[in-house]
Amino acid sequence: MSIADDLTKLSPKRLARRLEELSREALPCVSASVFDGNPRDGLTVGLWVESRARPDVVDLARVLASEPGGHVVTAWSLLRPGRAQPHWRLLLRVEFERPVSCAFVVQFDIRKHADDQLWQALPLLLAADGFAIAFDRSPVDADALLWVPAPAARECVTETVIGTH
Repeated sequence: MSIADDLTKLSPKRLARRLEELSREALPCVSASVFDGNPRDGLTVGLWVESRARPDVVDLARVLASEPGGHVVTAWSLLRPGRAQPHWRLLLRVEFERPVSCAFVVQFDIRKHADDQLWQALPLLLAADGFAIAFDRSPVDADALLWVPAPAARECVTETVIGTH
């Protein structure tokens, strides 16, 4: 199932199973912070994401730097707290279709706690126009960044902000 597929057409039970699958395969986000902001491009949020040694993901920024002008699709999904996972899980689904085919999911584990950096960053995720993703290090320390637009539909992020405040 690609990101372009409409998850809303799945039954609630199948949707829950599919989102749990995506969560198990997801790359964890370590931190989110302001990377850049200006009136023309809006707010870019920098994401530190662990690659889990996926070579296709690690090499993606290099490929896109040498072959710009690709096509990427992004979407948010949400897993609400439950017995097995007592915290909110936001999933940023990313799929590149050109110049290479590569899909991955970034997971934001949101715990309702003042010391949780990702909980504090929720307003940034909601306001973001785009993301600068660095794998296995902070975006300010990265040699190469992956630039992706923020999904237009942000209901999942809004629900997480409301549900955790």
